[in-house]
Amino acid sequence: MKTQSAINTYLKETGGWVASQLEACTRCGICAEACHFYQALGNPEYAPIWKLEPLRRAYEQRFTVAGKLKLALGLEKKITDKDLEHWSKIVYEACTVCNKCAHVCPMGIQLGPLIHDVRAGMAAAGVVPGDLAEATEKQKTIGSPLGVTDEMWRERIDWITEEWEAEIPVDKAGAETLVAFSSIELMKFPDNLAAIAKILNKAGENWTVSSTGREVVNFGYFEADEELTKLFMYRVFKAAEELGVKKIIISECGHAYEAFRWTAPNIMKVPRGVEILHISEYIHELWKTGRIKIKEGAFDGQTITFHDSCKIQRRGGIIKQLRELLHVLAPKSFKEMIPNKEQSMCCGGGGGVISIKEADANRYAVFQMKLEQLRDIQAEAVCMVCSNCRLQFVDSLAHFNSTVKVHGLSELVSKALV
Repeated sequence: MKTQSAINTYLKETGGWVASQLEACTRCGICAEACHFYQALGNPEYAPIWKLEPLRRAYEQRFTVAGKLKLALGLEKKITDKDLEHWSKIVYEACTVCNKCAHVCPMGIQLGPLIHDVRAGMAAAGVVPGDLAEATEKQKTIGSPLGVTDEMWRERIDWITEEWEAEIPVDKAGAETLVAFSSIELMKFPDNLAAIAKILNKAGENWTVSSTGREVVNFGYFEADEELTKLFMYRVFKAAEELGVKKIIISECGHAYEAFRWTAPNIMKVPRGVEILHISEYIHELWKTGRIKIKEGAFDGQTITFHDSCKIQRRGGIIKQLRELLHVLAPKSFKEMIPNKEQSMCCGGGGGVISIKEADANRYAVFQMKLEQLRDIQAEAVCMVCSNCRLQFVDSLAHFNSTVKVHGLSELVSKALV
């Protein structure tokens, strides 16, 4: 039954585009060298193209002569429940769907979206790692993958407002802008919420948060369950319509930015005339237009670097803007990691990986390479614009007993406000 659910999903997903992508592969293996899990662990099954194997088999065995012939001659076997359980560990625990592999593919194959399709089959079959499934269920029933209830959310907002003296308007009718945060920020990095609030208030922004559309992270997206993906985004879109806002600002979360900015318009109805922005690009806009001023050289006392997040920088292209801000914040001490920008290496915790306990060894192995990049430039601090990346950095640096400090870019800008 599991197998059939997965196969039905794969056959449903396999239209002309998917078929053309699968047929284009030459099995050159170049994608493997771009995968941080393959680089760190050397497991050939972690090569991105191998992660597509369940989708490829379902497609070929159903639609191609070669695939049917291989099956008939016993050269290839049908997908089994055991196969699904095996590949589930590969696509959920050794892949962040960062899509760097697609950037090096000589045939231009979009491996990330195809791996997402493989996950969709796993989700349909109910073959999802327990920790990830549990978090998804919490978001479905409670509204937060971390189990933050309505009461806890309000108490937390009140505490942040008081602790950091940062006014956070809630359910403000007539606001121009809705800011949607993640539970990670709310519970792990509350200073980030306070920082964003201070920046927006300093700029005179007419903004609000919503008590009903309050969770921006999307565990349905991590699982690749389309219905849950839509449900979790619908809650935010509905709040935006009820409040009558013109902008939705996605806070420091990479996958949420990708989901709202590009996935949503392709799978669901979205509010007309509502602009989707990431908080980092909006902060740059506020600075560029003179609505906020930043003290030059505020963080020149330490070597600071920037981690490019896969979904915000490589996918979203918000690269140059943040360098402009960093060259104001630390004109003398900012130093790039290598590689950087579009070619930056994933932190290893995205795509839901950090929520899966069994994947800890994998993500720590990957992070060792990131740690070497920090050491190569003798970085004393690193900043980023994704709280999931930030959580991976904080946890992994502690795991390896590193003294490198971790910051959100919003935090740095708020501290440097003139």
